[in-house]
Amino acid sequence: MCQRNQLILNLVLCLLLASLFQACVPFEKLVNFHDETPEDLIVAQYVPEIKKITIQNDDILSITVSTFDSTAARVFNKPVSASGADGSFIGQGYLVDEDGFIEFPVLGKLKMKGLTREIAKDTIKNRLLTYLRDPVVDVRFLNLHVSVMGEVKSPNLYTFPDERFTILEALTLAGDMTDFADRSKVMVIREHDKVREFGVVDLSSARAFESPYFYLTQNDVVYVKPIKEKTNLIQDPISRILAFTGIAVSLATVVIALTR
Repeated sequence: MCQRNQLILNLVLCLLLASLFQACVPFEKLVNFHDETPEDLIVAQYVPEIKKITIQNDDILSITVSTFDSTAARVFNKPVSASGADGSFIGQGYLVDEDGFIEFPVLGKLKMKGLTREIAKDTIKNRLLTYLRDPVVDVRFLNLHVSVMGEVKSPNLYTFPDERFTILEALTLAGDMTDFADRSKVMVIREHDKVREFGVVDLSSARAFESPYFYLTQNDVVYVKPIKEKTNLIQDPISRILAFTGIAVSLATVVIALTR
């Protein structure tokens, strides 16, 4: 009789544990870069040259001109204004219009779309040589931003300060991924020249660093998909709660019966 009771108790415990494990997320799905490499091995990877971000429509550029004669250069600079509530420099930048041009003092319309910062600097500098001696030009982006959404702790629109910005940095700004994030299929949506691309970065592998979407560009959208465990939990939460409750009640009933 005792052996039978023990067998029933073990069976109920196994059912309870199986249900609990079904709801758990495997360790491999919670860790980035879990490739099978020895922990004490230092792996050196070649870092390719980063493709420079090019100026696109609706970008806002900060352009400053300086020279030995500050009075002469003043006409080519916008007056410094206070930043907006969101940190943007209102009125201080040059908006790239839908045709890819900016309206620059004295020089008039300048085509900026498709140029890197360095080429844009040289273009403006060469035009200024007619008016200034040895001008120095600085061009910077004011509104580089990406959207991060899906299984992250703080989905939002985030600005980044320079051209070297990775998907890991974007996820860090968003508070990192949740425990229900599918690290193997992080999507990057990118638009350029009226073409929309959908790239996938596998952050569960160190090969993610080799992806053309590892480095982000302006207006990228990073979408982190949920894993199946969360999908099942959301689709049928009541059934899961009832199942756990039923198993717990069954276990309690068996324990009470065996202890009488």
